[in-house]
Amino acid sequence: MGSEDCTFERLTEHNILALAPYFSRHAYGICDNTIGAVYQWRDIYVSYFAETEGCLCIRANYGDCGACYTVPIGRGDMDRAFMRIECDAKQNGLKLRFCVVPGEALPLLTARYGDRAHAESIRDWADYLYDAEAFRTYAGRALHTQKNHVNRFRREHPDAKCRLVETPALEQATLSFLEEYAAQHPESSALERNELRGARELLLCRERLGQTAAVLTENETVLALSVGEVKGDTLYVHVEKARLDIAGAYPAMAQAFVTCFPAVQTVNREDDGGDAGLRYSKTQYKPKKLLEKYLVTIE
Repeated sequence: MGSEDCTFERLTEHNILALAPYFSRHAYGICDNTIGAVYQWRDIYVSYFAETEGCLCIRANYGDCGACYTVPIGRGDMDRAFMRIECDAKQNGLKLRFCVVPGEALPLLTARYGDRAHAESIRDWADYLYDAEAFRTYAGRALHTQKNHVNRFRREHPDAKCRLVETPALEQATLSFLEEYAAQHPESSALERNELRGARELLLCRERLGQTAAVLTENETVLALSVGEVKGDTLYVHVEKARLDIAGAYPAMAQAFVTCFPAVQTVNREDDGGDAGLRYSKTQYKPKKLLEKYLVTIE
């Protein structure tokens, strides 16, 4: 493969939509293979892509791992896709590494690289999967805390309601909510600030990218926001923000958002990125499974 065939292109708002078919039909089930997550984090991870013989290859900077590749997705020639990745790594002097590799994709790498492939499970990357019906009801002892929080929220905010963001006025109110959220958290890390920027961009492009945005409002004031998408029987929640000064706003928003999708059976609330507070919060909702993902280094 010649050097001219190794080129990867920067992922932008202008070319993301052309890649939608790859994300819509792939079944690994990880949030990293959804168009919403890839778009939201494209600048934060400095994402590049290449299309090769019906397969999509992505190179991104995943935290401390630096530049690495995701396993190609698509129904085309996987051999050519891996050759494209290997060529790009060599041309750019990069160590050949694959990140956020789902367990079911490990055989692809071991078949190609044999004993040279060294896999390491990365806990910070694991997706949290939940039973959707459990979110709709918060029934049972395991989720009684969330149910109590929601009951308090409803008592103190009886006029609050869940609304899909479908009008310019509500979109503007939601953007103002995100601005206020950022202003109230000046101590946020650079990653958190970038995540908020990505949330804003995903909200603005929701219709083009097949996303659904919903908010909890009270007297036209936005109290909480969720943005996500459905693939198969799974709801992927890409954005979840709520006012911290309103008790129960987070679990109320989480429940209301899942209720918007009565047919989904599983909720993927993505990973915790190693954030201790986020890990504690996601664990409190009692996931039915952690979807393990790996870093695979080719020696």
